[in-house]
Amino acid sequence: MRCWCISLSVWLILSGCNSREPGTVKVNTSRGASSGRVTYASGFTIENNEDRVVLSIKNPWQNAEQISYSYILCNSAESSSAIGGRENLIKVPVSRVVCLSTTHIGFIDDLGMTESIVGISGKDLVVSPVMRKRIEVDEIRDVGYDENINYELLLELDPDVVFAYGVTGSVTKILNKLEELNIPFVLVAEYLEQKPLAKMEWIKFFAEFYGMGTEAELHFDSVADEYNRLKGLTSRIEERPEVILGLPWRGTWYVSGGQSYVAELIADAGGNYVWKSLDYRDSRPMELEKVFEKALTADFWLNTGAARSIAEIIRTDERFKNLQAFRRNTIYNNNKLLNDTGGNAYFESGVAEPHVILADLISILHPQLLPSHELKYYQKLQ
Repeated sequence: MRCWCISLSVWLILSGCNSREPGTVKVNTSRGASSGRVTYASGFTIENNEDRVVLSIKNPWQNAEQISYSYILCNSAESSSAIGGRENLIKVPVSRVVCLSTTHIGFIDDLGMTESIVGISGKDLVVSPVMRKRIEVDEIRDVGYDENINYELLLELDPDVVFAYGVTGSVTKILNKLEELNIPFVLVAEYLEQKPLAKMEWIKFFAEFYGMGTEAELHFDSVADEYNRLKGLTSRIEERPEVILGLPWRGTWYVSGGQSYVAELIADAGGNYVWKSLDYRDSRPMELEKVFEKALTADFWLNTGAARSIAEIIRTDERFKNLQAFRRNTIYNNNKLLNDTGGNAYFESGVAEPHVILADLISILHPQLLPSHELKYYQKLQ
């Protein structure tokens, strides 16, 4: 049974969406329509219906239950509009978009459509050299974030769509304001996916707004094939080194659960994540003493927060000198590609390159399997 259904009101509006003869209008006017196939991701579906594409997402923020949104993409609509409830009509292809997460930039960049981005949230966090040049000449404006969004600027930018996201249900306040101002928006929830390929598959979601569904499918299949090839290299590895993650923040160590995205990456790379038994996917606070018990004998220490050197880690807590990973000099951080203001490409382009991140991790944990690989997102701390 389908999780979502399109209400009668949507179909009544869509019946007037096409001003031409039935069957003559295609959403992807210059490219072939996608198959609508979604293999790994669980947060969205795609339906192709001749002159329109229906994107549906479910539970798009943490702890959401029975929440769904539908976006009807139509290239013959006169304009985008809110239909009612959680249903929206979006005129496509879009040419002016605002991204409220740098991760959205990674997907759009992968599609080769960064020229469509006219607004972002947090310009200092953007790493892409092309985007940074456009930011410097005010071709891309910073619209703020959360409660500090500049709605006047958003109206001035006149976007075809705002790609938004929500960590909690409080995001509905922003969405209600956007709807009140008649600014088209779309919720994106790739961050809730547990598997790396599930996150990356959201490129198909973004592609539909540009009429690039077929291209996105081909690109995704290529990435998935390479990811699974790399994963296969570690499938028979018996000795799996123990891995710890993170760094304390103000006296608290936030530990990623065993069902998290990064835990999946470590497993696929042939590692043994020390907290893999934790039955959750987010990061939760844990007492330092309890973490030290596990961390003491771990073989590798990865994703050490903002630390760029061993000295910075020691300044956090002198006891880290007692960890086996410290003594073995096996501490790596995913911050090799930073901009001058602290933006990290791992969180921007990395989500669209899970195969590259996996190759980095395999090269770290089992260098004999990829002897010629050069780390892209990770670096060994000195």
